[in-house]
Amino acid sequence: MTGELRVIAFAGTRLIMKVEGDTLRFPQFDELEAAIGGDMLSAAGLPAADGGLTSESLISLPENLELPGNFRIDGLRAAYHALNKADFRAAGRARQIIEWHRTHRFCSRCGTATERELRQDSMTCPSCGQRHFPRVAPAVIVLVQRGRQALLGRSPHFTEGVYSTLAGFVEPGESLEECVHREIAEEVGVRVGNLRYFASQPHSFPNSLMVGFVADWIEGGIQIDAQEIEDARWFDRDRLPTLPHPMSIAHALIKDFVERTAP
Repeated sequence: MTGELRVIAFAGTRLIMKVEGDTLRFPQFDELEAAIGGDMLSAAGLPAADGGLTSESLISLPENLELPGNFRIDGLRAAYHALNKADFRAAGRARQIIEWHRTHRFCSRCGTATERELRQDSMTCPSCGQRHFPRVAPAVIVLVQRGRQALLGRSPHFTEGVYSTLAGFVEPGESLEECVHREIAEEVGVRVGNLRYFASQPHSFPNSLMVGFVADWIEGGIQIDAQEIEDARWFDRDRLPTLPHPMSIAHALIKDFVERTAP
């Protein structure tokens, strides 16, 4: 039965995938066991929490792991293009759980080694009782609209030619709406209003939750903060640039804009 178990395994922060013809998938336990050995595989497994992933085993392996040619190790961003939506969501959750384990081995209050409490899925300190839960960092992502134009920007980390909606992390004590106004003003220097909630999406790079909004431009010309983005422009709905991946909330925001502004 163990051999048939799917494995979501990471070498450091990179996802291990099994090559099968022209496609990639999660390996099964026995396939990875044959490649690296049962002792190493068992020692690297994380305990599954109640209500967590029940059909997969989470494995955290060394960054410098070597595997045979019928496996591939990719960063999660690259895997984004190789997996279907459900598998990418599972991989993203696994990455966050593994990162949480790695960064919460000791209590931040007293320094004692923590223990995994499966019932509440926390890392608990046996000395002072402090509980450490998986971190989720909220961020806003915004489609700024001016009639039939959308304000899109690009980061130097994007694939060449890709423009996307603007985004930023929520600061302590800040509401989501306040974050929208601040981030848009900081990144491109314009003022927006009439905010409408759109949707949300987990964003596992490594632990964000993207909260999507649509906002109307009110005033101001584009003034780029070069430390945040490398370019930003108004794009007509009929002359859009290369867009982000179709599974992203950014793509969904832009697609919604195009549909809403159809003649």
